Amino acid sequence: MKNRRRVILTVCAVLLLLSAAAVCLPFARKIDATLTATEYRFDDPDYAVEHTVTIRGYDTRNLLGRGNFKGTFAVSGWETAREGWTAYVQFPIRSDSYFNMNFNDPSGQAITRNTFSMLADRDWTHFAGLILESAEHSDGTVTGSFDPGTGRFLVSGPPDRTAALALASELAKGTSLEPIFHK
Repeated sequence: MKNRRRVILTVCAVLLLLSAAAVCLPFARKIDATLTATEYRFDDPDYAVEHTVTIRGYDTRNLLGRGNFKGTFAVSGWETAREGWTAYVQFPIRSDSYFNMNFNDPSGQAITRNTFSMLADRDWTHFAGLILESAEHSDGTVTGSFDPGTGRFLVSGPPDRTAALALASELAKGTSLEPIFHK
């Protein structure tokens, strides 16, 4: 009877440990996608510019959504998100920050302008991002800011502002960006 109880408890403990590991340990998914995305402005409902976005890299998140993406995120017509520049996105977005995407140029130098905040599903077929506006000062420093009233955002898919805001709002649920897209 004691041995049977020990076996049952051991099996339960192992199953619990395996379940916890499956939920908490991150696993990598290879991402290789070329999508249409549309850039919008919060203050101009008629502004909609289509871009081609190429995303290649690895999304390494656990089942709780914690982890990162490392690869390339190139947007046609944009100076910052260029082919060959490494993009790094941390998930989830910290509650004290709007921005979680950074770039390095091919030499490894950090790009200090136009960082982004990126929300993406696990296979990167649906994403939404805020675009940080940067300013270079006379001393060479670069600062950035985002104004929810006049800022720009990028959402995967063809131009349809209502659908784009709905997708962005859905992706932003539970993050610090939720109030921005939920208007």
